[in-house]
Parts: sequence; structure tokens; C-alpha cells
Amino acid sequence: MQTSTFFWRPELKKIMVIALPIIVAQLVQVGMGVIDTVMAGRIGSLALAAIALGSGIWMFAMLVGIGIMLALPPTISQHIGAENHPLIREELRQGIWLALLVGGFVLLLTALIALCMPLLGVEAEIIPEVRRYLFWVSWSLPFSILYMVPRAFNESFSNTMPMLWIWLFLLPLNALGNYLFMFGHGGFPEMGAAGAGLASGISQTLGLMLLSVYTLSAKRYQPYDLARRMTLPDWAHIKQLFLLGLPICVSLAMESGMFTVSTLLMGRFGVEIVAGHQIALNIASLTFMVPLGIAQALTVQVGHSIGRRDRLQARQRGQLGIMVCGGFMLCSGLSLWLFAEFFAGLYTPDQQIVAVAAHFMLFAALFQFFDGLQIGASGALRGYKDTRIPMYLTTISYWVIGLPLGIGLGIYLGWGGSGLWFGLVCGLFVAAILLGWRFDRLSRASLM
Repeated sequence: MQTSTFFWRPELKKIMVIALPIIVAQLVQVGMGVIDTVMAGRIGSLALAAIALGSGIWMFAMLVGIGIMLALPPTISQHIGAENHPLIREELRQGIWLALLVGGFVLLLTALIALCMPLLGVEAEIIPEVRRYLFWVSWSLPFSILYMVPRAFNESFSNTMPMLWIWLFLLPLNALGNYLFMFGHGGFPEMGAAGAGLASGISQTLGLMLLSVYTLSAKRYQPYDLARRMTLPDWAHIKQLFLLGLPICVSLAMESGMFTVSTLLMGRFGVEIVAGHQIALNIASLTFMVPLGIAQALTVQVGHSIGRRDRLQARQRGQLGIMVCGGFMLCSGLSLWLFAEFFAGLYTPDQQIVAVAAHFMLFAALFQFFDGLQIGASGALRGYKDTRIPMYLTTISYWVIGLPLGIGLGIYLGWGGSGLWFGLVCGLFVAAILLGWRFDRLSRASLM
């Protein structure tokens, strides 16, 4: 068994240096959606509904693509740890080919969902506006997926500040685009909700261009000769990346799908219940950005250790990261429990909705800790390039236990929205236990 000295303070600093810019950049991206919603509110309820539904479809398609591209950070990180320079460069090139294929697929997926909206029960009045929104934003999907290639490269080198500065630049630019395209200022036609889609698409594409220029020109990357001619597709290599990323994609879809289906089922219980549910879920999503950023940093740090064949350090880094994620979310859960009505009141003056949201936030407070543990364990396992077993574990947690339990309690036993939220809590609790067990078993076995 390996033995080494592990100093938790410098290790924690390394993780947070990578994680903090990712966290802020993700919050900025969430902020773009908030700006779209607020500005659409000045147009009318139809624009709001079109952006809500259209951005949901767009984000789902992008999540599918991002999940597959998340195979790149652990792969590149392990090459960095092993100081294998040629393979580092080759992962970038084959990642571009993979991104082009995935980008084309998610573009078709978006078009298919748009065509199927009548079959999904979407009101006929909303469908044309949603399709216009998707038309003006979906062209950027391949560029959004391509963005993941330079992002993964920079994250793997623990260089996350460029992404932060880029998104801080894009946030006001997106707001300006909304102002010009949504309302028809500056000589542009008034596009309504579709204008927000065009502004978002331009921002996503600019993000790719800026990060690519930085990555290719940065002095720190000159030894890797990234600007050399592009290599042809290596289909065996691309298949390997795809097979690593596909379980990550499915795992993300399982978790987001559980929340999406729960939201749809809330519609059975009335407008106030749905509104309160959305507020509680939005607040929980914001707090989730912190452990999500830490988990992404954890993938990189664990991957570096695996590449250096320092299995003990990989286990210790994973344990530290999981504890940090859980610790933050424990504090977050306590805050939600104590100040539920205050946070809900920031969203609406309607006291009936505030009361519903505050009630649901008590459930959100309960699952915060488990959510932190499960995403921390997921990030550490990706550092080991272990994605297939976690996919099975999350599917069991969310779709065999969490969602069926919520449906049984909420609909068949009459608990209403509280039953659905209790199912979410149980699903995340089981995921935290199973993924934590998987990390402990895998990391312990690697020391033998």
C-alpha cells in the first residue's frame, strides 16, 4: 500500500483556485437566463413562456452534448500528470472532431423536440413563439459544444481564470443584445423572445472564439504546439472518448430528468404550487453551482494524481473534495432552513406563493448536504475515468427510488407537492450513499 504525506490546506487551496473561477462563471451564465426572463417580462406573458420553454429545450440539448464532452477533462488531466505532451495535443484535436459530431446530433435533437411539441401537450398559442426562439438560438449549439474543447484543456491545466473573464465580458454583451434584438432598438427589427435567442447564440459563439484565440496564443501552452496542422479523425480514439462521456451524459440526464418530471407533475396541484416549487428549485440550483464547480476541479486534481500514479494522493484529494462539497451544502441547507421565507420573498410579494416556496425550501434544505456529497463523489470518480458504474447507480437512485417514491407519496397517497419533494430528498440521499461507496471501494482497491 502506498504511503505519502498529505497536507490538506495546500491541497484545499489548489482545489479552490481551480473551482472559484468556474463557480463564478457558472453563476454568470445563470445570470444571463435571469436577465432574459426579466427583460421578457416587459414584453408579455407569451414572450416569458416562449423563453422559459425554449431555453429549457435548448439547455437540455446542450446538456446532452456537454455530458459527452466531459470525457475530456479527466483524460487530459491524466496525460498532464504523466507528462505525455503528444497525447495532450492529440486529445485536443480528436476532441474537436468529437465536438463537431456531437454538435450536429444535438442540433437535430433540438429540431426533433421542436417538432414534437404538439404531441407533448404544449399549448398551440405558445408553439410558434417557442419555435422562433429555437430557430434563432439553436444554430449556436455546435459552437457551444466546441467551446467545451478549449474549456476542458484549460481546466485540465488548472487555468480557469480565462473562462471567468470571458463570461464577465459576455454578460453585459448579452444584455445589450437583448435590448437591441428583443425591443428593436438601434435599427434592428423587434424580435421579441426570438431576440433573446439570437443574443444568447451570439454570446455562446463569441465565448468559443475568445477562448480558442487565448488557448492557441497563450505562452504557457507553446510547448504543446497546439497550432500545428489538424490531424484526421482517429475513429478508435473518438469512440474511446465517446464511450467515456456517454455515461456522464446519461447520469446528468437522469438527475435533471428527475427534477424536470417532478416540475411537470407539480402542475396537477395548482398555479401557486408550481410557482412555489419553481422558486425553491431555483434557489437550490443557485447553491448547487458551488459544489458543481468544486467537483469539476476535483476531476482535474484527481486526474493529475492518477496520471502520476500516485493513487494514495488521488484518494486523499477525492476525500477532501467530497468533504468540502458536503460541508458547504450543509451550511447552505442550514441557511435555507432558517431563512426560507426571506429568500422566497425576494422573488415575489405574493404571500401565498411565498408560504408554499418556504415550505418546499425546507425539503431543499434537507437534500443540500446529500446533493453536495453526490456531486463531489461524481467529480472524484470522473478523475479515475470511472463513469459507467456511477451511471447505473444514479439511474437507480433517481428513477428507481426517488421519482417513483415521490409519485407514490405525492399523487397516490395524497401528499401533494410535499410527497414529490420527499422523493427528491430520498433520491439524492441514495445517490450520495451509493456514489460515496463506489468512490471508497474504487480508491481503496487502487492502493492494493
